[in-house]
Amino acid sequence: MSRVLIIATGGAGGDLQPLLAAALALHERGHEVHFAGDRSVDRAVTHLGIAVDLLPDELDLGPRLVAAVRDAMLATSGDLAAAGPLLQESMGAWAREVSEPVAALIKRADPSAVITSLFGVEVVADTAPACPWAVVNSTFYIGPNPPRPVEQDIGPRALPLVTRYAALLGSADLVLHATDRVFDFDFAGLPPRHHYVGPLGIWEPPSEPPAYLKEPGDPWVLVTISSQLGDDLPLAEMALEALADMPVRVALTIGPGHDPREVSSVPPNAHIEQSIPHSVVLDRASLLVSHAGHGSVMKALWHATPMVLVPWGRDQPGVAARAQALGVAEVVPREVASAETLAAGIARVLASTAQRDAAATHGPRLRAQDPPTLAASLVESLL
Repeated sequence: MSRVLIIATGGAGGDLQPLLAAALALHERGHEVHFAGDRSVDRAVTHLGIAVDLLPDELDLGPRLVAAVRDAMLATSGDLAAAGPLLQESMGAWAREVSEPVAALIKRADPSAVITSLFGVEVVADTAPACPWAVVNSTFYIGPNPPRPVEQDIGPRALPLVTRYAALLGSADLVLHATDRVFDFDFAGLPPRHHYVGPLGIWEPPSEPPAYLKEPGDPWVLVTISSQLGDDLPLAEMALEALADMPVRVALTIGPGHDPREVSSVPPNAHIEQSIPHSVVLDRASLLVSHAGHGSVMKALWHATPMVLVPWGRDQPGVAARAQALGVAEVVPREVASAETLAAGIARVLASTAQRDAAATHGPRLRAQDPPTLAASLVESLL
């Protein structure tokens, strides 16, 4: 049995679920798994029977990232491209701060291997651990010679930060891309030590569906925005308005950083949750309306559900482009998004036999995979 230390720097934004899926698979194979992270990670992990070492509160990723984005936008008067380098600088300073307690923890725990996410790659690289270390990238391939120019795939504000993390991946002994190769433009050019393992981010804790999901009635539509606090609440409000008069029922998730009372108007056919396992809705849904987060898109694809996507930022332009290329999604650009344009896109997808058929093709193909087992076996090659 080997000891594996998981450096999970934050519990929202899609980075944690792939790490958890890989960690649980390693645990089931007899390895000792230990997490280090902030309080959001602790809340997500401890009920699973996995130990967590808490990082100092002042290093919590969520508040630091929100503050860094806010300060960069204020300093540049909202210029997304100009804000990017400032965001990279702030997050570099955060990584250097976090690397100190993480280095001490690695020395004390003496693990056989360390695993982190894309948001932790600079932290672990700064510690230069003596043991092998791996990165679980929660989205499509990010690295040298990608299948599409990175400037098209990553929002301008996040571009300097993502390119910085991509450059550091060369320091890792293993990089696992928690996506599907076919989804990623069937890309065959991964560098050595990089592997596709399939959609690890579909992992969700077991949960009983809310009672209202079991009631008979119109088809369900799942609407999601980022689980990481951001500025995409207007998307949720546009979607509710677009769906208000359609013969559907709506389940909206707004993430733990928002209060349902922030939503200005809730139509009678909608239910709002801070969080609910998407799978319990997608089991019953005919459509996903989303910010094009990689996790929600892969869950919809896993459940053979077509989509309407409004990429809001970060990696979401690239995720939306890949879903559109598979023929399973209609993309509404953020700059033209409104209740009217969303309603038109939703109507087209709900009426589209081709998109339903494409989703029905890719869902069973994905469900034939076992991403956690593949990820665990690749990590074991380091031990």
